[in-house]
Amino acid sequence: MFLDFDQNAIKENLTTLKFDVTKFWQILTAPTFPENEARTWVNDHFYLAIQISILYICVIFGTKLFMKNREPFQLRFPLITWNFFLAYFSILGTWNLTGDFFDSITKYGAINSLCLNRGFTSGTTGFWAWLFVISKLLELVDTVFLILRKRPLMFLHWYHHILTLIYMFYSYPYAPGFNRWGIYFNYFVHSFMYSYYFLQSMKIKIPRILAQLITSLQIVQFIISVFCILYLAFFIYFQGYQCDFEHKVFALAIFMDFTYLLLFINFFYQAYIKRGGKSKYQNQNGKKEI
Repeated sequence: MFLDFDQNAIKENLTTLKFDVTKFWQILTAPTFPENEARTWVNDHFYLAIQISILYICVIFGTKLFMKNREPFQLRFPLITWNFFLAYFSILGTWNLTGDFFDSITKYGAINSLCLNRGFTSGTTGFWAWLFVISKLLELVDTVFLILRKRPLMFLHWYHHILTLIYMFYSYPYAPGFNRWGIYFNYFVHSFMYSYYFLQSMKIKIPRILAQLITSLQIVQFIISVFCILYLAFFIYFQGYQCDFEHKVFALAIFMDFTYLLLFINFFYQAYIKRGGKSKYQNQNGKKEI
């Protein structure tokens, strides 16, 4: 039985740490992607996502307090390696999902691409969709680098990491059709974002406008996401469309995308337009963070 966002169940499972390494490795190395096993694995580890989120909060704010009166670490080589890995991973993810994304639109139309899974969680696309879910655990390391280097830690940053992690572990077992768009867009935007971070960590001089363009791309991503969700809601609730759809997942997606859109617009305004709040959005060298 697939997970339910049950507060009592969450409380009961918070004290039990579970990570099935053997099954994870079997899924990762299987010659043919085992979709049902992958969905079951994510479903069985939903409470791990909650536990990791709680641990994440404790670690980042505990480390921030620890670093308060200490010099920042440079961590140049680890940062170069990390950003290169995530940039390469995001580019590969975009490459492997591009065919399915555009085929689903050209063959079946935008509404059906959003509405129906149509094999998105199977085969090669399914493998990369599953890896996307797993990657949300790994991306939490971004914040550790941020704090150890004494860069500003904004609410948007850690809120975005936690909610995306929880949403992906919550939604993936249901395989809703609209996840196709969210996962593809996120891979695509992250290809540019982590490539930018990689070049920054290599001390390569980059025009500042690129940071604004990447933030703008993130805003466009969530404008499209919000529009698509409202568009889909109209067809489901007013036109009676039957979709690969779960109301609880849809509600969480609406909440997530709307809050992300508002927070990224606010970030852009504060960091690049409003003069008064600049310092909060700059690192110690006076460079703005995206």
